[in-house]
Amino acid sequence: MPEAANTHEMEFTKLDSLAQTLQPVIRYVVAVTALASANHPTTIDSLVRYCKTRLTEDEMTEFVAKSRESLVKMISTMGAPRVINATGSLMNAVGEDIASKLLPVPIRSKENATYDEIRERGLQLWNVIYGAQANKLENKLKNMYPDLAEVIQVDLYGRLLSNTDVLTTKETELCTIASLVPMDVPAQLKSHTLGAGRVGASADEVEAVVNSSELVCSLLHK
Repeated sequence: MPEAANTHEMEFTKLDSLAQTLQPVIRYVVAVTALASANHPTTIDSLVRYCKTRLTEDEMTEFVAKSRESLVKMISTMGAPRVINATGSLMNAVGEDIASKLLPVPIRSKENATYDEIRERGLQLWNVIYGAQANKLENKLKNMYPDLAEVIQVDLYGRLLSNTDVLTTKETELCTIASLVPMDVPAQLKSHTLGAGRVGASADEVEAVVNSSELVCSLLHK
């Protein structure tokens, strides 16, 4: 095993002490999400090897399923190219034994909801995440460009983020925070930190996600 991989896997042990408030599967899903956002998909291979020493086979299957869903949802923050590269690295690392257990069909299809239903779902989540600031932020986006508000609320919040088939709303917000930490976007990070609290995340859980994301990003300089 290359020396860099050894170093990474030793550093991953710190995740378990930094993020004790997070359930182990979500702890590692957060790490995958942060690495993808930091545009370092190759390190996901080392993380998967580490996870195989810590998780049962059923937990590994859950970890991969939730990681894939987090990455798809975080198209909303990090963009499709990084998501594609990270998902490819994840699936290459896990092996066919795990991949064969995953759902083979999309959970988002034209049969699942109409445009109006998706839009309503997006608006509901938007209002929960942003609370009293929801209308103000919506109007700000509409003043910038009406399509910006429509795409974010319908396609991102409605179609992507509000789906809870694999990740709960709280888990989604924690993953959103993980994706924002490497991006140096303090306004959005603050908004979703508050939003995570509104959907049931504790201050300790939010702090664990931030610290874990900063830790895995620090590996990129080693």
